[in-house]
Amino acid sequence: MQNQLEVAASPDLQRQKRAIHLALCTVLTEEEADSAADVWAQNFGASASVFSGLNLFAREVCETYGKSGRQRELVQAMSRALLSKEAKSTAPAAPVALVEVNNVEMEELVAEPSSEQEVTTPEFATFQPLLLTLLDELAQHDAEQAGFCREFLLGVIDNLPWSPAQQEQVIKLINSGITVQTRPYRAGQLKTLMHHLTMWMKETLGNEIAARIVKNAIGEAAKTQAGTTYSPREFFAK
Repeated sequence: MQNQLEVAASPDLQRQKRAIHLALCTVLTEEEADSAADVWAQNFGASASVFSGLNLFAREVCETYGKSGRQRELVQAMSRALLSKEAKSTAPAAPVALVEVNNVEMEELVAEPSSEQEVTTPEFATFQPLLLTLLDELAQHDAEQAGFCREFLLGVIDNLPWSPAQQEQVIKLINSGITVQTRPYRAGQLKTLMHHLTMWMKETLGNEIAARIVKNAIGEAAKTQAGTTYSPREFFAK
């Protein structure tokens, strides 16, 4: 009970609740959004990912308030709100809690060497065809959702504690399909992004379709020269 009270009072949860409330107001009245945001905080707010349960919650809201046919719109609004800088507290605070990082790690991540020399790490070499194949598979399944997914990924990257160059490398990959690596990544950074992508797919498309897309992408990435050096399965290993 004490732990639940501590979570409910945490700055991160309160900031996320405000973001959820903002999104709810796109389909509900202010009073309805107040009640629904309280339900989210009580039942979904303490989950491991801020995106966990968004589809279920949106369905419950639409059923409760007679908003049939607006579930997808609400899910997208909540995803964008959770990632929006405008939804953050005006007080000094960390970005949306995608990953935790201490001050020492943040300084190391932001520190940028002056050289722009190209580097090639096996992890990022495999990450590129894996991500592109995931997006291509998603586009073949649902082109509209693929567009939403790209927007979602760009928002996630903007909120991850990466250096600007690390962010830009993946942003270029998403926007153009090609990129040049000039900065390596710390252990687990790219895996964290892949985790949020798979969580989004599960919430948006369902576990079965998400699993099929991931399986196909792993298979294709494993056939590449990079995939024989660094297995794409490493991005999904627990």
